[in-house]
Amino acid sequence: MEETSRDNHVADDPDRPQHDQIRRYSVPAGLNPEEKFEHWRSWYASAIDAPVRLEKTEKSVRSGFNPTALSLESPGFSLVDVTNEPASCYWNGDTNPSDWLVYFRTSCDKFSFSGRSEAVAPGTVRFFDLSLPGNFHAPAGLSAVRVHFDRGLLGLDGRSVKRLQGLADIRENPIMRGLILPALSGWQRSVIAQEMPRLQPVVRSMMTALVSSLLETTADPGDIRLARIAAIKKFVHRNFRNPALTVDEVVAYSFLSRRALYYLFEDEGLQVSGHIRALRTLEALELLAEATSWKRSLTDIAGASGFKSLQAMRRAVRELTGLSLGDAQQNPELLQTRAAELRKLTVL
Repeated sequence: MEETSRDNHVADDPDRPQHDQIRRYSVPAGLNPEEKFEHWRSWYASAIDAPVRLEKTEKSVRSGFNPTALSLESPGFSLVDVTNEPASCYWNGDTNPSDWLVYFRTSCDKFSFSGRSEAVAPGTVRFFDLSLPGNFHAPAGLSAVRVHFDRGLLGLDGRSVKRLQGLADIRENPIMRGLILPALSGWQRSVIAQEMPRLQPVVRSMMTALVSSLLETTADPGDIRLARIAAIKKFVHRNFRNPALTVDEVVAYSFLSRRALYYLFEDEGLQVSGHIRALRTLEALELLAEATSWKRSLTDIAGASGFKSLQAMRRAVRELTGLSLGDAQQNPELLQTRAAELRKLTVL
């Protein structure tokens, strides 16, 4: 995805590698509706992986026409988030195989890929191969997120890709629903550019796990390791405020033994028990930092953070931050510094 003018570029650190950036496109201000459409048509044709042609759905362009796009590039995959105003799009197919996993945020009147034409409902998730011709007709506009991936990195041959394309909406697949959809829904976090060095292998691992599940084939455990870690961390993030969450609960969720779970997290900064404890400590620090924290008892804050007792919270705060609860309450700046350090350790 490329910027076509200075207006479309978000100022970034010039020393940061080019692939380590979120790029944004929006139609420049000061153009009339017809000029906006022509600008979008020109940009879209140059930015999307397969040569495409956009056409209006009506004779005239509506006055509020303002499509946008964001992209994140990395070796082996890219994320593109597009909001199309009313338009039809056509492409003849690309000579180089180009595979997409597309998550439709809104409905589309008609999508046609590989000779199959259908209406698409909001939330639908499908695989597509842009080496084949296709089109879409979106008279009400269209919002979608797509992952472009290198089939070679996932070990997919033409037959496997064809099987994936033949699958109907896959949003109900457990890996899709519990791991990949939440990632696609929240990928535009402000810190994502800083996470790029670790993002590519995680996305590859997620996609490998998804493809293995959909095709009912065995994947190399090493290939899906990061996807498993990401799924377990997400489970812990959802449940750490519940004092009943223990390593045993995570073992049951993951269908792994304690030993297997330990080895899975061997190279991570924290083991599962440490991750749970760090999240609870971070939550406690953030509650203590609130302007109204004086209205709550420390016992109440401990319970809200997932600790079984005030004493457990005291120990965790001291061991993970070096602060007593009194220090944390009396020195807001130091509290924020320690919270930031814990946040880095517990990032998804």
